[in-house]
Amino acid sequence: MQKEIKHDTKKSILDVARDLFDRFGYEKTSMNDIAKRSHKAKGSLYYNFDGKMDIFKVLVEQEYANIKSQLIQLCHLTDEVGITKEKVIEYLQLRMKLFDQATMIRQTITAQYYEASQEIITVAEDIRKDFDQWEWQLFYDICNTGKKYEVLTSDIQPNAFADMFQMLLKALEILFFAKNEYEKSKSTYESMITLLIN
Repeated sequence: MQKEIKHDTKKSILDVARDLFDRFGYEKTSMNDIAKRSHKAKGSLYYNFDGKMDIFKVLVEQEYANIKSQLIQLCHLTDEVGITKEKVIEYLQLRMKLFDQATMIRQTITAQYYEASQEIITVAEDIRKDFDQWEWQLFYDICNTGKKYEVLTSDIQPNAFADMFQMLLKALEILFFAKNEYEKSKSTYESMITLLIN
């Protein structure tokens, strides 16, 4: 029962903090704001979290875990049946859609682009490493599978393939989320990836 109450308290604090960070940004949201809006004593916040950055970090970690989980569920791009262009296109479309919905991750991308908060940048880079390593390996495996089934030519190097895909997507994240252009550019992005994959 005690564990359940603690879990509910943490969830309530995180839900309120997510809303406040999304509406006002990390910098303009204080622990007092979170305590007041969640109807908790400030001490309750510090009992459950080390501080505002710890709350933000948990929210970013949750978003990356959600994105990764949904992308894994989407399809196993490197199954023995081979790789399909349609699955890769679907992956790239869903990936950006999920990043668009991840409001805390979008704040970290914006902070990195505008060099706003070194604290956010450091935390974001640490959290992102796991996702980046997983996705790089996925692209590497896609390349090897594509070569195996002769969808890709033998001169394509898996390391370079994974590096380029990852760099391309990160550059697009800046355009889409730091510059707030995703909705405006979405149809062009989807057409371009279809063209690129084909």
